[in-house]
Amino acid sequence: TAEIMDGFRNTGGFDMLGSGRHKIETEAQFQDSMAVCSAIGLDGLVVIGGDDSNTNGALLAEYFKARGCKTKVCGAPKTIDGDLRCPPHIPI
Repeated sequence: TAEIMDGFRNTGGFDMLGSGRHKIETEAQFQDSMAVCSAIGLDGLVVIGGDDSNTNGALLAEYFKARGCKTKVCGAPKTIDGDLRCPPHIPI
């Protein structure tokens, strides 16, 4: 919403992204994640990270879809740990 975004305008947006090394494992964590996304009306959630982050993203996407949550989850690969494997050439 405009009210949420106002605090981040002209700041580069990095503080808005946040960072963490947490795994979403319990039913309560999945419920809380869906509740927050629903409460703020998110149409989409982009998870930026490596293996653990994108595993969380995939699990959230499945959980949200199974429960009719409108928030779509997209994973964007990025890692500093070298734990994201891909072939030397990615076909386009």
